[in-house]
Amino acid sequence: MGGGIAEEVAPRSQWLRAALLAVIALCTYLHLPLTVGGQLLVPSFPTVALAPLLFLTVRRNLTTADLVFVPTIALVMLLSIALSPGYEYIQEKFLALVQFAMALAVAVMVVRLMQTISRELLESTLLALWCLILAGAILEVLDVIREASDSFRAWAYGGTYTLYGASMRDMDLVGWSRPKFFSVEPSHVTKMFIAAINAWLLVKVTWGKSAVVAIATLAMAVIMGSPMLLVSVAITLVILAWNQRVRLGARVSMVFAVVLIGGLIGAQYGGSTLSSIGDRVASIGDARNPSRDVSSEQQRVVFPYLTLIDTWSRAPVFGVGVGGTEVVIEYNTLPVDRPLDALGNNALAEVGIFLGIVGGAWFIYLVLKQARQTGVRRFGLMLVIAALFSQLMGGLVGLQYWGFIALLWGALAVADSRQTEQ
Repeated sequence: MGGGIAEEVAPRSQWLRAALLAVIALCTYLHLPLTVGGQLLVPSFPTVALAPLLFLTVRRNLTTADLVFVPTIALVMLLSIALSPGYEYIQEKFLALVQFAMALAVAVMVVRLMQTISRELLESTLLALWCLILAGAILEVLDVIREASDSFRAWAYGGTYTLYGASMRDMDLVGWSRPKFFSVEPSHVTKMFIAAINAWLLVKVTWGKSAVVAIATLAMAVIMGSPMLLVSVAITLVILAWNQRVRLGARVSMVFAVVLIGGLIGAQYGGSTLSSIGDRVASIGDARNPSRDVSSEQQRVVFPYLTLIDTWSRAPVFGVGVGGTEVVIEYNTLPVDRPLDALGNNALAEVGIFLGIVGGAWFIYLVLKQARQTGVRRFGLMLVIAALFSQLMGGLVGLQYWGFIALLWGALAVADSRQTEQ
């Protein structure tokens, strides 16, 4: 099933599908919880509530491979539970399995939804998403919507998630309180921007879009002061270098042009911010120094892989089992005050931690096999993009992670399908 699906959908229906895609993407970003009596029942509840509508919208576009994919992945999850330590946490592991299956099902349906939208309309939808995030971040920095954003956050997340409140740290980093734009914390703003803007570039790579991505990414780096934007730059450069529709010489020129544009603007306007990003990257090297506070970079880049090594020394084949967070805590040997810091926030490391060497390899193979069914042909590109994005967040079993991955996956499927047809 390729990219020709869009031509079979009436124009009015495509607009409705584009609107549904935008709503699901924003629900993924907001990650609003459903709580009862202070207890979290369903994370990302609006996304779950929209799943039936999403299914009804794409049901005729789903293939047998799509329907078999999630049960097959569930089998890997079951084996990871059965062949891993920590039977006393069996209830938590089965709950994680259900969440994982739901997240993967939604991701596959989002990919199919993107394939039913014309390329031009899909590009416009993704453009609107990242522009909304960038504009919202700017307006919050200017204090135009900060009060509304903070009030919404207190209402939506208070008592369920820990709300970000490190304003003094933000002042040291960038000179203002970093925008949360109605989400829990600044990192959610950055991750949504990275997923949307690189998905927009993926659908069709051009010189003009490459320049826009370079400028917008630098603007977000100045606003957020986050090393996450370095990962976004890496993803963008990989997309440009892997673009098969352009000759090698032009691809190399695009890469150098993006680096040059970003460098020139950064030298002119973003010196202090880029310097603070460099300081945060440098702090990663202090990961084993318990006298320092644990940084978000250490939680994303260092601790997860140290924990992965610890896990494989005890349970190398199928890891600690999907959802085996409590087992990870028991295995923790890192000098951190909070045991959960040892798990960190890195979805790629979580594949190895939860599923082990055999289970993790099997899982990746099944995902790539499913990607082929959706029209992806550049498997190496998909692997690199997913691996890079996975350095930004954990939550392998969650809807938010797979919602972001689905945007990138779907954009690549549309691009590769179009290329195959040509």
